[in-house]
Amino acid sequence: MNDIYKISLIILMLTFLAALTACGPKSLAVKEDHAFSVDISGLELDKSEAPGIVYKRPGAPDLGAYDRFIIDPVRIVYDDPRMKELSPEQVGRMMQYLRDSVINELRDAGYEVGTRSQAGTMRISFTISGLKAPTALPNVTAALAPFAVSVGEVTVEGIFREAVTDRIDAVAVNRARGARVLNPRPWTTWGDVESALNIWAKGIREAVDKAQGR
Repeated sequence: MNDIYKISLIILMLTFLAALTACGPKSLAVKEDHAFSVDISGLELDKSEAPGIVYKRPGAPDLGAYDRFIIDPVRIVYDDPRMKELSPEQVGRMMQYLRDSVINELRDAGYEVGTRSQAGTMRISFTISGLKAPTALPNVTAALAPFAVSVGEVTVEGIFREAVTDRIDAVAVNRARGARVLNPRPWTTWGDVESALNIWAKGIREAVDKAQGR
């Protein structure tokens, strides 16, 4: 194998690995004008969580203090005029999809999920905004291309409360967009939204596991 071939192969592999990292949803900077659904007074910004936004209450117990959870029905913000172009049925399905995903992740990990407030219970509420699921027709037309022309996008705000007192201990916001390179499901931009919601659900369960020392 000559040196030129070796260099070309290395460049090819690096390019492929870089492309693989683009297969999943990409976190984007949350828009500066994001309107929080709750009052964040008394909470402090955790700059280490960029590009997402996380506000935490100083001195509040971490997730290790909770082994039981209440997951509220998901809310959605319809302020974006482009939301009118989306199917209400599909939007409703995404709202239920997020709630079910979080509940299933927590239950599968052995945590109790219910509806009653008691000691050691955290209440989690979600608000979806910035939901975009444009037509995937350009992707289907260019099916042989290694990129997606049209991708889905979603912003999720999570509110974490101590259930008994209803005290807000943290508010987290993340904005994600589907991958344009090597998109595994280019025929549906709703698949991009589902993938982002799956990451939210898995991330919450992993954070609880870590706090619990699992």
